[in-house]
Amino acid sequence: MKVVTVGTGMAAAEFVQRLRLEGFGGEIVMCSDEGFAPYSPCVIPFYLAGEPLKTVYWKGKDFYDRYRVTPYLSDPVVEVDTERRLVRSASGRNVTYDRLFFATGTRSWYPRPEWLETMGVFGFKTLTDMMAIDRYIRERNIKKAVVFGGGFIGVDAALALWHRGLEITLVHRNTRLLSQMTDEDGGQFATRKLAAKTGIDIRLKTTVSEIVSAGGQLTAIEFSNGERMETSLLIVSIGVSPNSEALCGNDKGVASNEQMLADPDIYTAGDVAVTRHAVTGEQGIFATYPNAMQQARIAARHLVHGDGSFGGSVNTNVLKKHIDFPIVSAGSFEGEAITRQQGDIWRRVYMKDGMINGYIIVGDTRISGFIYHLYLSRKRVDKSIGTILSEPRHDSYYRGMLGIADPNRN
Repeated sequence: MKVVTVGTGMAAAEFVQRLRLEGFGGEIVMCSDEGFAPYSPCVIPFYLAGEPLKTVYWKGKDFYDRYRVTPYLSDPVVEVDTERRLVRSASGRNVTYDRLFFATGTRSWYPRPEWLETMGVFGFKTLTDMMAIDRYIRERNIKKAVVFGGGFIGVDAALALWHRGLEITLVHRNTRLLSQMTDEDGGQFATRKLAAKTGIDIRLKTTVSEIVSAGGQLTAIEFSNGERMETSLLIVSIGVSPNSEALCGNDKGVASNEQMLADPDIYTAGDVAVTRHAVTGEQGIFATYPNAMQQARIAARHLVHGDGSFGGSVNTNVLKKHIDFPIVSAGSFEGEAITRQQGDIWRRVYMKDGMINGYIIVGDTRISGFIYHLYLSRKRVDKSIGTILSEPRHDSYYRGMLGIADPNRN
């Protein structure tokens, strides 16, 4: 049997590794539009912040050799012919398959794609982006940057460049940063604390409306309020789109079943896969590392053994890079809100029918694993959640559950 992956990202690498560990001895081909060994998108901002490049290759730079893979790199797949069971690349290469693993991830969405033709304007999604930004900063001795977009990727970009020592202006159209992973109060609390801890200049309810260049080089940007700011570096990170066109003809993602099959011969996983939410049952793309890993493992097991079932995705978001100030959330921000704040720590859960419907934790992660467990378990916690959120040392609930006395109490 010949297996082909479209994509060499985290899901594809996990899938291939699992195939080999499960005893698959057939031919494996991996296709990518980039020219690298599998790398972790979660780690590449650390490279831009100053970490060694080798740290991004989470399964080793020798991945293709170790797992007996034929790589076709720097040649994007543009079409999947499901009738003939082959993939066609931009260069015209046709690769046949018996089973296909389609895990192409997402790409940055740009409101003005032509801006990227200007030197000094970059996306922030791939290792290719990171290496280009790193080279540009070093060669031109860049000291300041503007990041357009204050969602997860934009804040990640701003913090990476801030950690590197650049002066950062972060521009976001909403009333708070991280507006997709927080509610209004939690987002505003996180925004204020991030500004205070980093000194990043955060411009809310603002967009970049135009760029100014000279000789093809970025020199300034114009904000939607008419203000102009001189800068030689602009990072655009305001959204992403699934890379599903080659298989589906659109960018809406790839629908899959519980075995991660989009077609009898095609598996999918990761940021391009449409799956069922484990709690709500809603169909959607839930682009997180844990979801992608579990989906890839289920697909590999099903291919080799014919069993395995994916229990559903969870929309968990965790931001804790470059600064000791984590922000964690999951679920839906609907229902009765129960909030506890102490200093830099802010916690809120949304309750519905006595169960956690969603939560936001800012400034601390020690309780987040337990809250996540309660959320998934669908246990009623309406009588105990106030105590759980209020406990400053985070362990009284565990001690009570296990019958262990608190040594600090008389």
